[in-house]
Amino acid sequence: MSVLTKVFGAVGVVGGIVGAAALGGVTAQRVAVRRYRNSPSSSGGAGADENYDAIDADRTYSVVASDGVVLHVEEVGRLDAALTVIFVHGWALRMGSWHYQRVGLAGPDFGGDAESGHLLGRSKAISPEIRMVFYDQRSHGRSSRGPSAHPTIGVLAQDLADVIATAAPNGPLVIVGHSMGGMALLGLAGADDAFFADRVAGVGLIATSSTQLPTADIGRIFLRGSNPVVKVVTTVATRYSGVLERSRAGTKDAIWLATRVLGFARSDVPGSLVDYLDEMLSDTPIEVIADFIPGVLAHDQTAALPALAGIPTLILCGDTDRITPPSQSQFIADALPQAEYVLVEKSGHLPMMEAWSETNDALRRLLRRSLRYANDRLSATPVSSTA
Repeated sequence: MSVLTKVFGAVGVVGGIVGAAALGGVTAQRVAVRRYRNSPSSSGGAGADENYDAIDADRTYSVVASDGVVLHVEEVGRLDAALTVIFVHGWALRMGSWHYQRVGLAGPDFGGDAESGHLLGRSKAISPEIRMVFYDQRSHGRSSRGPSAHPTIGVLAQDLADVIATAAPNGPLVIVGHSMGGMALLGLAGADDAFFADRVAGVGLIATSSTQLPTADIGRIFLRGSNPVVKVVTTVATRYSGVLERSRAGTKDAIWLATRVLGFARSDVPGSLVDYLDEMLSDTPIEVIADFIPGVLAHDQTAALPALAGIPTLILCGDTDRITPPSQSQFIADALPQAEYVLVEKSGHLPMMEAWSETNDALRRLLRRSLRYANDRLSATPVSSTA
């Protein structure tokens, strides 16, 4: 194994993604991939025939961020819905990572069969449906590259504010963020707690952290984003991104296996779902992945947590998350004792994809609480016109 591979392997322990991109492939790995694909547990069952990225949006448009970056946005749901829910995806992914929420939460009662319009405490003519807003973070998916070589969580928080200002300038909001998306959410809360008090009726923090706490896995390597190894990795990825991109084709089996191990925990995850995650990661240039390392590792949004106090909040993570271990979600839950904390059994870093049923159930509970909160608290408060 080369020095370069070792370095990127170290980053993989922290972020998962760069390590997956740099692993080498051998015959044994090809055999392992083939064996997994052919196993009954991965070739059948729920989700095996899912047609990812094939869902039409009700509305598609672009939002120009404060620094000129063009953010791709898609919406699902009625414009007069009771709640607007903004979904913010994680590092090296795209809005497609919310596929099962886009499918499972659409329609009356959020795709479930529980309470209906009376939750609002007003006319049932107001639909209990939600309007879901998805966007690709800068440099991801269909959004354009950002001008900054190393965007901070503060920059991502401003992007979120810009999306809200265009997509939902009025009315109650629920914001749901996964991993780096949750960090952006907390960054916005820390930057504008008055906005959260005025507009936000619910918060979902999925497999994320408020600070990069040392853990048993990563503490020995990365205690802070200022660690010189981080600088080495990002510099190498920037200078030799072309070489690393070309190496991806020759190491696809190793990357697929790393994606399977680092992203998921359950033995019955369909091979098609691993393929979809692998596609999202492969579509994200290595240079982009490396660009976000310093900002992700250096972030500390602990001071933002008090802004969420009293707002309906869901904190959810997998019990086998190798990238943001449960201890980091537990830290947030301890700071917000009124929040619902859900530890999903046998789930990794992507519970909204791997454990979508449990995640959607938890999100439905959050949305019901948020509707009550919007009626009881926000309906009597003048709303801000901008984010």
